[in-house]
Amino acid sequence: MSLLHRGIHRLGYAWIAAKDSRLLKTREFYTRELGLLETGSEPHRVSFRCWHEPYKFSFVVDHRGTPGLVEIGFHVRDDNDLETFQQKLTAAGVMVDRADANSVLQGLGKSLAFTVPAGPRIRLFATMDLLGYVTGYEGPDWVAPKALRDTAAPLNINHVAFTSPDPVQASAFFSDVLGFLVSETVVDEAGKTISSLLFRMAKNVGGQEVAIYPGKEVKLHHVAFTKEDASDVMADGYYLRSDGVTIDLLGPLRQPYGNTFSLYFYDSNGIRLELCSGGRMTEVHPEIQPVVWSKAHLREALSYYDEALVPEEFFLPCV
Repeated sequence: MSLLHRGIHRLGYAWIAAKDSRLLKTREFYTRELGLLETGSEPHRVSFRCWHEPYKFSFVVDHRGTPGLVEIGFHVRDDNDLETFQQKLTAAGVMVDRADANSVLQGLGKSLAFTVPAGPRIRLFATMDLLGYVTGYEGPDWVAPKALRDTAAPLNINHVAFTSPDPVQASAFFSDVLGFLVSETVVDEAGKTISSLLFRMAKNVGGQEVAIYPGKEVKLHHVAFTKEDASDVMADGYYLRSDGVTIDLLGPLRQPYGNTFSLYFYDSNGIRLELCSGGRMTEVHPEIQPVVWSKAHLREALSYYDEALVPEEFFLPCV
């Protein structure tokens, strides 16, 4: 008998908006620079997936007048989980919007959406069109396809980070209502949470699907994608910079907070992205304990080597 992981079991997608009327620059950047695969196109919308992902999409970009984060999608086990979350959200006083299959995004099954207190809009879904691996299931080649080898070609979407005016409230909602566990957290002098990394997947890359940072309002901070190791991240940084892509902060970072080796950069629309490798090994188990960082050591937590990094600047949203 197999053990079913009830509730949310993976980060499904990040959906963002950009001021790119025909999305031509968006298509060019995400296919030719980042190395994502375009999997769908609608008026004012384009969707992508990474080459190592079997589902139809994990990243969606809309043309809208106001750029930023539209919503984050999480995959639940089945329709029973959707009903369970409907009841939990209603009991918590949260307004829920239900949607039929393909009515919100092509390829997405029926879903329910809501806004996290002091956080972003979330959509839970039980099914998404399954395209399979581009390398196939029988004796697949686990190396990036040849056509993508001159791009960053990340393995999969890793996490979504946003700023919140109340990280305590947002983090508590993800934990108490959505069933997330805290992997790492930053606290101030009084022990109050100012940032959290939360997860629902057992994995050893990234250690979180959601990152909550302090900010004046709910804004997108970055969308992260997984790379195999630090050498990949370093090489990608070189090639991205040589192609004129804007690199954020001080270049590649060894980040103890999250235990990743990371590179932050901007797409053609000013959206901050991250390529990361490593991460704390996480397991969905009640005995797992969060790693706690103090605000006094926040600079070292965000960058092991770069003494010039200013935490307040790091936490600024991109749009």
